Amino acid sequence: MRRAGDSPALFFLPGPTARGQTPTFAHGRQILTIPRGSRTMRRHRSLLFYSFPIRLLVLHLRNHLMLVALWVFLVLLMTGGVGHFFGVYYLLLTPEYHGEVNFWSFFLTGAACGAFFLIWHLTTYLLCSTRFPFLATLEAPFTKFALNNSVIPVAFLLTYLLTSIRFQAHDELADAWEIVRNIVGFLAGMGAMVVALAVYLHLTNKDLASFLRPGQFVPKPGSRLLAPGGRLPTLREIRSGSTRWRVDTYLTERLRLRPVRSVEHYNKDILGKVFRQNHLNAVVVQITAVLLLMFLGLFMEKPWARIPTGATIFLFASMFMALFGAIVFWYRRWAVLVFVAMMMVVNFATGLGFFHYRNRAYGLDYSEKNRAEYSHKTLNALSHPDTVAQDVAHTRRILENWLAKNRAAGVQRPKMVFVCVSGGGIRSSLWTMLALQRADEATGGRLLRQTMLMSGASGGILGAAYLRELYLRRQEGEPIALHDPGYVTDMGLDLLNPVSFAIISNDLFFPFGTFQSGGHRYRKDRGYLFEHQLNENCRGMLGRRLADYRLPETEARVPMLLVSPFLLNDARRLLISPQGVSYLMRPPDSPRRAIRPEADGVDFGRLFAGQQADSLAFTTALRMNCSYPLILPPTWLPAHPSVEAMDAGFRDNYGIATAVRFAHTFRDWIEENTDGVVVVQVRCWEKNRPIKEGDNKGIVESLFSPFSAAASLTTMQDYEQDNALALLNDVLGADRLQVLRFVYRPSKKENEASMSLHLSKREKMDILDAFNNPEVQQNLQTLKQTLAAGR
Repeated sequence: MRRAGDSPALFFLPGPTARGQTPTFAHGRQILTIPRGSRTMRRHRSLLFYSFPIRLLVLHLRNHLMLVALWVFLVLLMTGGVGHFFGVYYLLLTPEYHGEVNFWSFFLTGAACGAFFLIWHLTTYLLCSTRFPFLATLEAPFTKFALNNSVIPVAFLLTYLLTSIRFQAHDELADAWEIVRNIVGFLAGMGAMVVALAVYLHLTNKDLASFLRPGQFVPKPGSRLLAPGGRLPTLREIRSGSTRWRVDTYLTERLRLRPVRSVEHYNKDILGKVFRQNHLNAVVVQITAVLLLMFLGLFMEKPWARIPTGATIFLFASMFMALFGAIVFWYRRWAVLVFVAMMMVVNFATGLGFFHYRNRAYGLDYSEKNRAEYSHKTLNALSHPDTVAQDVAHTRRILENWLAKNRAAGVQRPKMVFVCVSGGGIRSSLWTMLALQRADEATGGRLLRQTMLMSGASGGILGAAYLRELYLRRQEGEPIALHDPGYVTDMGLDLLNPVSFAIISNDLFFPFGTFQSGGHRYRKDRGYLFEHQLNENCRGMLGRRLADYRLPETEARVPMLLVSPFLLNDARRLLISPQGVSYLMRPPDSPRRAIRPEADGVDFGRLFAGQQADSLAFTTALRMNCSYPLILPPTWLPAHPSVEAMDAGFRDNYGIATAVRFAHTFRDWIEENTDGVVVVQVRCWEKNRPIKEGDNKGIVESLFSPFSAAASLTTMQDYEQDNALALLNDVLGADRLQVLRFVYRPSKKENEASMSLHLSKREKMDILDAFNNPEVQQNLQTLKQTLAAGR
């Protein structure tokens, strides 16, 4: 039976037609003669609607909304409609390769985009080619299909090119020649990929003529194709048109419309074999693309293998499209159930045996029989008064060394400086490095000399750690120009490309590559590649172990640096330092223990002493402190029960909580030996943020309004930390606490740097220019006067 709503196809009857005669069409079993001079606008619209490109577009909108939604999602990504704050759009519009935006970075991205286009054609060809049996009568049926199936890809390509050109001119500050070169590179890469795959498909795909030879096996109508849920149409379905969509014309390679020929007189078995063989080639190409990605993943630490993030996004979209198409093609109406079942099986399998893998802290011992006990009993033992007294006494010796160093410089009662830095991706790393370097230069080196503790979250701690390492190496005799602007440039280098490449080529499958650290072997994943790239960006200077900083900190040659990632299991902070810091595990209490506060922190060094905590790679400590959700994996720690560490910003995005507790613990020593405390806060977030409107909310928005509180997490931290600073001010006494904030403020709101692991040229320039902000300069002068006034 003909499917409801389907119309009989309109087919052109071939034969010579003299000039001035009227064309003849077969409509079902009736012969229609349409006078050339009497065509109406309605007939033009009908012919347009039943053209192959339009019919394919309608079919996709009706049956393949998930695939169309993927195109829409990519458009939103590249236009900033989605992920604007995280800077995803410029990863697509100005891709980097080897740290540069050039012809080759665009070439690789264009090639990946071309692969995405072809996967679209292959996937939709698998899903809907049997609805158009006339394709089997054409030469190179897949080529014809792809050409007519290009309405969405062409619209996407034009949108991409126009958006990229505008972005390059505005954000990358590229001149006309650079823009032309990059666009040519993109089109060349796309063309190379399309031509390569098109040649293969053209040589291997068969048309009807290829099967019109006697003696060859052909499948019976109604037999299966390549999938349990897919089969060829039966003779009855073909004759009735129930599997066929009406098409009157199609577009040829010369971009000319041609009428569709009837297939009624062809052998239906041979038509089925044409589609079967074409489907096989489509599947082969998709499997080859996945295997190629897995192969590149084996070389993910090689610079040549780290393709641009934009290319990675297109490849990821290709994989999703191919997977979705394969499931729908194989299982048809059971596709959703099969997809859910597959996810459950994958989740179960990856939790067991060989395929079970979680990111680890490099340097720690993960032996099965050597796990630290993580319990309330253990936490109480780690923060026992005797242990706390021991760590306090050791830290007092560090304070004495700090005081002696400053007195040797001629300051008897120096101001004690706490540097607190905020999270915020690479923009925070760059801003922190810039602000601290210039402030230290402006104060004649007093800032770093008088800094006792550095704390913070996410990207900010990367900049602080790099500056501290340079400071240490200069004291060790290396020729380090501490205030060289080149070090600021280092902190603005890309970290996202290698991470995203590792996700798509390695982590989505299984990390097979291994490496050795601290005498133990670990698998290479995006966490490993992040650390590798970070150390590379910092000129190989962050390759130390945690214990390597114990002596320099003890001798007060460098400030103490404490990172405090967030534990997913119980929301405590993991306090990572080469020193014993058990005194930071609990809020301060009276000698009588009247409050008995719960431990909200864990001394990493003491908890994992039996798992070689001293061997922890310093880059791993930094990574755990800035494990951006989804971008970097949580770090599994060798405890029982197992615990996972994430970004410190969940608990203390500004580093204030650590500094306040430290100052409160040693308040007596500070009062006796210093001229007060200066908190230098370097942050990428405004304290006074716009108040969001709550009017005109619909019922759906109102239902989800309570969940918006999670987006105000850092704002709530600001309120709580202002309260903590106020209490500390009361404890230290009048005029003994001063807070100076160096806040990144963009020149224009639309120019604000994104919270990403990648920055565009304009964003880097905006961050550098922000240091000239009048408020920043005023705080710099105040800092100079404050540190110079130390007695």
